[in-house]
Amino acid sequence: MIDARHDPYLWHHTARATDLRPSLPAPSGRVVGGSSAINTAVYLWALRADLDAWAAFGGPEWSYEACVPYFQKLESDRDFPGGLHGSSGPIPVERPPREAWRPAAAAYYEACVDLGYPACPDFNQPDAVGIGPVPFNVRGAERVSTAVAYLAPARHRPNLRVLARACARRVVFAGARATAVEVQFEGERLVLEADEVILSAGAVGSPQLLLLSGIGPADQLRPLGIAAVMERRGVGGNLRNHPLTAASWRPADGTTPQEQLPTPWQVQLRCTAPGSSDHEDACLGVAGLGKRDASGAIPDARVGISALLMHAASAGELHLVSADPDVQPLIDCRYLEEPADAARMRSMIRLALELGAHGALDAVRGARIQPTDEDLASDRALDGWTGRSVLTSHHTCGTCRMGPASDPLAVVDAEGRVHGVDGLRVVDASIMPDCPRVNINATTMMLAEKVADIIRRVAPPSAATEGGVGLRTTG
Repeated sequence: MIDARHDPYLWHHTARATDLRPSLPAPSGRVVGGSSAINTAVYLWALRADLDAWAAFGGPEWSYEACVPYFQKLESDRDFPGGLHGSSGPIPVERPPREAWRPAAAAYYEACVDLGYPACPDFNQPDAVGIGPVPFNVRGAERVSTAVAYLAPARHRPNLRVLARACARRVVFAGARATAVEVQFEGERLVLEADEVILSAGAVGSPQLLLLSGIGPADQLRPLGIAAVMERRGVGGNLRNHPLTAASWRPADGTTPQEQLPTPWQVQLRCTAPGSSDHEDACLGVAGLGKRDASGAIPDARVGISALLMHAASAGELHLVSADPDVQPLIDCRYLEEPADAARMRSMIRLALELGAHGALDAVRGARIQPTDEDLASDRALDGWTGRSVLTSHHTCGTCRMGPASDPLAVVDAEGRVHGVDGLRVVDASIMPDCPRVNINATTMMLAEKVADIIRRVAPPSAATEGGVGLRTTG
């Protein structure tokens, strides 16, 4: 699991994306705070449709209305205090003010409005669609990760101990009860006993640990010499994510994308992919692309419009290739295998090209780089370009999904407890039944807040309805 040859703060996983892209970097956070400490700090509530669909797997306590109080509990929204939003939580939320938008963001906003998309000042309002500023969990220029917001204030507690540079290797069982976790720490193997074990290793690490511990498909574990503790065929399956592609242009003469847009993006378009039978399944944003070389120059500078498929039908899987915890599992994203996914991605790329060619962007955008005219010659050619260039949005989830015990592919119940064993829970993005139509950062924190109350047997908070906002559609 560890590869410190590059950035020591990342798990340097690779994944198969498509047949045309058999190896894709898929890193995640290898640091206290996990991926919340290395992500772009986008803070978006899951959509109503996302969470109401979760209720079919986890029961009514996972519906949108039941989850809203937990989004409110964890946030302190600086732009919309009171009303629907929380104002006293540990996670500050800010949106780039209009006067701070860079030329590319302002031009992109103008292009979207001109094409008929509505202005959206707050994407965390119920059923919000259109073009508007992205909310971030930041305080000024500082990312407020879960380590900053939750762990740092609790470090003085006598019942809290953080083992730095420790690696969990497996859960130890006595019969069908989890009793301890085996970890590698300072060159030694330690067995840490506990009344209850909670895995929060992420959508790759948690299923890997379950499989290493004998929870999973017995026919996959047996050849690796791992004794099955409990047959749960869903462990490692249902791998969900948001595939991403990006059209790009050279920057206009005398500009660089980094000068125009120093953050990954400041505004985004949430919409339904053209021709889609789904809804709110597309997200398109403008960004400066390129990497600085040793001299500080940006030889590959580009202006990009990314297209993210936010509700993919295709699902991947993860399974072990070794009983050694230091060997990463095989990760197969299976992007765009469903025909509906490929069709929607084609339509989103064409929409990105239409937005990028709008006259509002003339001052920031030069000649198109990709896709090329040859790539756009036919649907088949465009599918080939997409298959070769597709990226991950780093929103992996669903690999230990929740559901009733009668569901053979469910791994945990609605409270995160692993089916068939005692004393073991999973509480992270892996238990999501499906990927919400947003960056999963805020939804993962909401999920953790909710299960924490369940474990502590604390009554859920009430939803804020100040000013009569409630959960009504705002348009």
